[in-house]
Amino acid sequence: MTRAQSSLLAVRDVSVSFGGITALNGISFDMREGQILGLIGPNGAGKTTLFNCLSRLYQPSAGDILLEGKSILTRRPHRIAEVGIGRTFQNVALFPTLSVFDNVRIGAHVRSKGDIISDALRLPWVRRARGGA
Repeated sequence: MTRAQSSLLAVRDVSVSFGGITALNGISFDMREGQILGLIGPNGAGKTTLFNCLSRLYQPSAGDILLEGKSILTRRPHRIAEVGIGRTFQNVALFPTLSVFDNVRIGAHVRSKGDIISDALRLPWVRRARGGA
């Protein structure tokens, strides 16, 4: 199987229980590079629970989630964006004093090469990397 045909993301038998309530029971699917996958279902079907597992906010009770063949379940939640997994939340939490562009750029902060001193001084290379802001 070539890289384009192999799974970029593989969810394997993921289950999540909250006390006596099972939110997910043996969910499995594959996403390949370039594929768009939709997730639909009624309220209470477990869609948000699955996204919370993918973004590491929840730890599955069983199963595994693989990104490029490696489990993400050992990654701490604050380190998940480094591998390219991100999510939005149902509630909109924008910074009201920032532009739409700057609100979107906030999500790219984990990929920036800046540091607190360079950012505070707004050094020329920092401004160039951020599109002249």
